[in-house]
Amino acid sequence: MTSLTHGATTGTGPRADQANLTGGFLWRAGGGALIAGPLLILGGMMTCPPQDSGSTVDYITSLARDSSLTELSAMLLHYGLIACALGALAVPALVRGRKGRWPVLLGALATALGLLNVSGAVRDDWWRMVTAQQLPIDVAARISDTVDASAFMPLWSGTEILAFLGLLSLSVGLARSGVAGWWTAAVFLGAFAGMTVIPVGMTYVVGGAFALMYLPLAVAGVRVFQRERAAA
Repeated sequence: MTSLTHGATTGTGPRADQANLTGGFLWRAGGGALIAGPLLILGGMMTCPPQDSGSTVDYITSLARDSSLTELSAMLLHYGLIACALGALAVPALVRGRKGRWPVLLGALATALGLLNVSGAVRDDWWRMVTAQQLPIDVAARISDTVDASAFMPLWSGTEILAFLGLLSLSVGLARSGVAGWWTAAVFLGAFAGMTVIPVGMTYVVGGAFALMYLPLAVAGVRVFQRERAAA
């Protein structure tokens, strides 16, 4: 057996070094995504055009009022959701031992699937904005409601609940495994509850509550770099 082959089979040598380098890069990239994602989402919610109520007319009117603001908010949310979805796949590697492993694993998969679906739905902001600018507002609202009522639309938009359930499962699993404190799960539940009772007209308060739901991911991202520093 050559020394090169021996190194490959015993975890040393060029192949092992390359695997460690690749794995380390992806690990750090996942940690960076976990931190950047919630910050991008916060930016997207803070630049979200204010709307007077939750009605379709008020919603698409707000999108059409300022094209630049609408597009900026949509882009920040789109990439923030993608970063959170990809970063969530790195979270199970933080768990050492059996406690909390399955809630974190299932939560990571559900979060990734739900957020990737929602990230694509952000494109709706563009066509709703343009229809409200190009057509009478009642016609634009009717088109918007008709699209939302499409038969297969729930198979797309309905997966949003997976993201919320996934984030809850992640929060509980990380707390059980000792990676994060139970306060992260409490913050998530408080923010989720706030989203159901805060009037939609309080745009920035709603946006802050929405962004807080992703705090467990940011905490997980910090833990990734803490592990890296401790292992160095």
